[in-house]
Amino acid sequence: MLRITQSTGVDRAKSYYSTADYYLDGEQELPGRWRGKGARRLGLAGEVDRFDWEALCENRDPRTGRQLTLRQNADRTVGYDFNFHVPKSLSLLYGMSRDERLLDAFRDAVDGTMHDMEAEMQTRVRKQGKNENKRTGNMTWGEFIHFTSRPVDGVPDPHLHAHCFVFNVTHDKEEQAWKAGQFRGLKQDAPYFEAVFHSRLASRLSDLGLPVTRSKHGWELAEVTPELVQKFSRRTALIEEQAQKLGIDNPETKSHLGARTRERKQQNLTLGDLQGTWRERMTDQEWNSLDALEKRIGTAAEPQDGNAAVRAVEHALSHEFERKSVVPERKVLATALTHSVGQATVEQVLDRAKRSELIVGERQGRRMASTLDVLAEEKQVIEFARRGRGTCAPFVRKLETFKREWLNADQQRAVRHVVESRDRVMVIRGAAGVGKTTLLKEAVETIEGAGTKVYAFAPSADASRGVLRSEGFDAETVARLLVDEQLQSKVAGQMILIDEAGLLGMKTMRQVFQLAEKLDSRVLLSGDWRQHGSVERGAALRVLEEEAGLVPAEVKEIQRQCGSYKAAVKALSEGNAAVGLDRLDDLGWVHEIADDQRDRQLAVDYVASVLKGKTALVVSPTHAEGDRITSEIRRSLKAEGTIGTDERTFEVLQNSYLTEAERGDGVNYRAGDVLQFHQNAKGFRRGERVTADDIENLPFDQANRFQVFQARTLALAQGDKIRITHNGQTADGKHKLNNGAVYEVRGFDDQGNILLNNGWTVGKNFGHFTHGYVVTSHSSQGKTVDRVFVGQSSQSFPASSREQFYVSASRARERVTIYTDDKQALRDAINHGDERLSATEFVNGAVQRQSTMLREREHENIHESQPREREEMQYVR
Repeated sequence: MLRITQSTGVDRAKSYYSTADYYLDGEQELPGRWRGKGARRLGLAGEVDRFDWEALCENRDPRTGRQLTLRQNADRTVGYDFNFHVPKSLSLLYGMSRDERLLDAFRDAVDGTMHDMEAEMQTRVRKQGKNENKRTGNMTWGEFIHFTSRPVDGVPDPHLHAHCFVFNVTHDKEEQAWKAGQFRGLKQDAPYFEAVFHSRLASRLSDLGLPVTRSKHGWELAEVTPELVQKFSRRTALIEEQAQKLGIDNPETKSHLGARTRERKQQNLTLGDLQGTWRERMTDQEWNSLDALEKRIGTAAEPQDGNAAVRAVEHALSHEFERKSVVPERKVLATALTHSVGQATVEQVLDRAKRSELIVGERQGRRMASTLDVLAEEKQVIEFARRGRGTCAPFVRKLETFKREWLNADQQRAVRHVVESRDRVMVIRGAAGVGKTTLLKEAVETIEGAGTKVYAFAPSADASRGVLRSEGFDAETVARLLVDEQLQSKVAGQMILIDEAGLLGMKTMRQVFQLAEKLDSRVLLSGDWRQHGSVERGAALRVLEEEAGLVPAEVKEIQRQCGSYKAAVKALSEGNAAVGLDRLDDLGWVHEIADDQRDRQLAVDYVASVLKGKTALVVSPTHAEGDRITSEIRRSLKAEGTIGTDERTFEVLQNSYLTEAERGDGVNYRAGDVLQFHQNAKGFRRGERVTADDIENLPFDQANRFQVFQARTLALAQGDKIRITHNGQTADGKHKLNNGAVYEVRGFDDQGNILLNNGWTVGKNFGHFTHGYVVTSHSSQGKTVDRVFVGQSSQSFPASSREQFYVSASRARERVTIYTDDKQALRDAINHGDERLSATEFVNGAVQRQSTMLREREHENIHESQPREREEMQYVR
């Protein structure tokens, strides 16, 4: 692990040296050492001296006592703690053996990674009207090595880690001055440097004859069992226990929780005392395995897998680009390094990545990447739409009258746009609540009256079989269209209408277009890319508008809301999230309530609305906050007598949302995980479930044909609402259960099956359902109710965005109420967008601006006579 923590207090920074916090007995800690080019420039070397340390904490030059940097704010950042941790198995082996070769391997990995970061150190330039960052390449830090964790019940566990405290100073060679550092880029790339550190360390250990094995969250020394690791992870277990009690799942928040719950280090325990205590915790078998591992230190290293780097890069490309078209280059590299830990060196992985299909360029000061395949996929979608412009006969040459005379001017324009269009692909873009469904009915009736049949589809089962069918469309899912040959034969030569098209990814859009071309069908896309996008990569609807030149019929006049609420939603639809929130606050609809009362108040207000006969929806950005709110709602409903007190417990399946690459990697599974096949596969039938208890025999090579779920329990009572989380069927096989559909529980039969109010029965082992009170904003998109209640506290701010808040707040006809613990922080959290960059935008913008030269896949080498091209090349393979 690598954690970078900002330190703003001078006294706290001084404590890294002070014996009040750490003591230097050579058994649990080592004396601090000066590191970095900046330290050498200041004449600092060897062991850290208290006087020099405190001088730097106070921003003074240790040599002269004068102020070091030109500026010194009262609340200045003193520095950053770069905190490196090794896997517990290595800490345990070193704690029991104290073999200096292990310590040397650790220090070398820390030192090498710190020097990598030092080379990228920056400072700000603010002279002559400039406001930019400039690389200085030097840092000043003190390195403190520790061997134990904070005590639990008075006794620490072995825990080898390093605090590299980097002072907030760097020397600007051009200006010949010491200035504050710019650490943002280093913090942003911390996961990459963490992967570099672990790859280096694992390689050093492999060279010492100690093989490593990957785990779900990192790696451990081979032959050290998970049970032994768990025994010596008491501090981590304590923090996790406290976090679970408080509903905390954010790693940074957990870090702060750890600081608040720690015990002080004990100064009366010798190394011998500690080793004796640790030995008592181990079984004889565990001790013998650790002893055997110690004897292997320094033996011949096992031969490395020569293809490990190749496989690691392929895994990284598959994983990182499944859901995004453009990602930070170092995110790809970090994934590859993590996947190859102990099997390939840092240099081997980086070299392989350079020779892969990555397209790399700089955007807004950060190196980003896409791939040839992603770019080709987008190109096919764009070209199909471009080729189809002006090539079709209009359905109606000039539309004179409308069946729905009440349609407003925006809606009428949109209908004309569609029925009079000569394009193969047409787009209707409309904000939430503008009446897209109503105008679609008008357009469909007109088109079918002219002789062309319209077949309606949507990305989700709830949107197609639920919402669209309730509006009179005979709708199906897009997924069904792509695999059902009988349905495809009906669509041939007709119109394909896709509602909520903003939720379609680029891969699916390409499949739809390929099918439309094969069947000679036209395509009408209705949606809004300003709302949530697809789970899979690509902002397909936006790319079609911006890159294929399709002019959408835009519908702006909101019909769902009125008055001040309508004005707030309009601001949100235009991307003005802060303005929209302020207008809702002016209405008195944004409530700032402390943690101990907030969820309770939301539940009381929701129940009151439901009891008045209002349709209502509760939305929260994260499942963790949603689960808390659900508990309060059910408590309130029980108090009202709306749901019973006699509960039944069911085992349900929660989607792990693993990418295909992750599903194909055994380290991501744990006992109890359930694989369910959504396609027939070798040895497995569609719908069949397999538990992950026997990892060796899981069909990893068929990861594209199954999903992975985690089993958990869910309590239900009569009157409860349940939401279906995966498409399926009722117990008798007569009715479809659509993902996202909500039902009320009437009771339970003698076999323990769930009886619904509509007369259907859900099998007790169906598994794919949860409480139906709270949904995420993704699940709420497309829904309309009377009132919406949004639970969005600080816990959910990392998952908050402009799009998320727009969707959440626009579902209601009458009123939306927001419940938070910090209005201003919420305002900041929703002020950034989640708009994803397409590969086409990236190549046409960032890459070309960087003078990046593109070339075809088969041109693998550049002739030696072209050195200039080699220097500029950013597009590889």
